[in-house]
Amino acid sequence: MKLLIKRKRLYPKGSKLRAIFRLTLLFFIFAPILFAIKWVISLFVSERLDRNIRRVLLHRWAKLFVFFCGIKIEIVGNPPKLPCFIVANHISYVDTLVLHYATKCIFVSRGDVEHWPLIGVIAKAIYIIFIDRSNRLDTKRVNEEIKHALTMGDGVAVFAESRISCGKDVQPFRSALLSAPIELNLPVYYATITYETLPGYNTPPVSYFVAWWRPEPFFYHLFRLLSYKGFKSRVIFGDKPLYESDRKQLAQKLWEKVKENFTPVS
Repeated sequence: MKLLIKRKRLYPKGSKLRAIFRLTLLFFIFAPILFAIKWVISLFVSERLDRNIRRVLLHRWAKLFVFFCGIKIEIVGNPPKLPCFIVANHISYVDTLVLHYATKCIFVSRGDVEHWPLIGVIAKAIYIIFIDRSNRLDTKRVNEEIKHALTMGDGVAVFAESRISCGKDVQPFRSALLSAPIELNLPVYYATITYETLPGYNTPPVSYFVAWWRPEPFFYHLFRLLSYKGFKSRVIFGDKPLYESDRKQLAQKLWEKVKENFTPVS
């Protein structure tokens, strides 16, 4: 217990008022407004146009999130144009934010997110693809949804480690969700994501408040993250996309490329 208290004291405390202000502004003001706009418009337009409108609104929200939360995003290389299929490493739920900020893509998310209060409703409305990782048979359905999203003009991002890591290394990539681009004969782009503290900001290491590897609830972690002034995210896109007819070989090559550009979080 004494050791735990000493460790906690090593890290500066965030501001609860800052976190409450950001949560209220982003999730209870901006998000409902944009969601309402999207819902009304979707009643009168085709699915393809609805997806285009959703993409614009979600990107506006991502920019607001980045601005109000003090996140500095550095993009290295050229983000792919839509439609596209992207594979990246996975350190935090913030990965989805920075990838969308850079590419306007949607992503494949763990299945339980669909049932989260508020977050789940919004996620379904913006065409997030959910997967039940405990059910191997669900992979076929998800691959079909990925193909449909690509044919509708979306970009789709997959975190091929299949779980969040602590940011010390890139875990081996799994190949289960790589069938769609192969069947559609599409190139596979890749991106490496990492985080670091900003100079002059009195914050703990990013492994403490950005990386989400501890067994703690999402909203608890999000509140802590929003209580600090900000941090930096670097997204490095590969020089050339990969083509491969075998998904296991593709997964191995993607892992090697992403790992080359990876810098462990502090």
